[in-house]
Amino acid sequence: MNKKINNNYKHGQSHTRLHSIWLMIKQRCLNSKNKDYEYYGGRGITICPEWTDKENGFINFRNWALSNGYADNLQIHRENDVNYAPENCKWVTSEENNRHKRNNKLTIEKVNEIRELYKTGNYTQKELSEKFNVIQS
Repeated sequence: MNKKINNNYKHGQSHTRLHSIWLMIKQRCLNSKNKDYEYYGGRGITICPEWTDKENGFINFRNWALSNGYADNLQIHRENDVNYAPENCKWVTSEENNRHKRNNKLTIEKVNEIRELYKTGNYTQKELSEKFNVIQS
């Protein structure tokens, strides 16, 4: 009995969350018509060649993700102003990812407000870090 070979079959994960993450990274960095392109590709953020390889790009990304802590409740995190590449990315919670957004930088005014609130004794460091969406340390 002959089986029909599907030449388009590569990995069987086209409708998974991980595949969607990979596609969105590519869209933000490579598609100038994407609504978020100006914050990624437009700023020069690129994707490493092994994750954009035409034959095995997703497979390489998937293998990296599964070997580096990917879970369905986590998001990919890339340090600001560096490219998407294995050495620059990790999997984090949405709360941690939000703390590292470019538009979430501490101003001296915000730092002083946090210090003053802490001095009152009415807030713990943890409460203030959550209130101001910053890392506790």
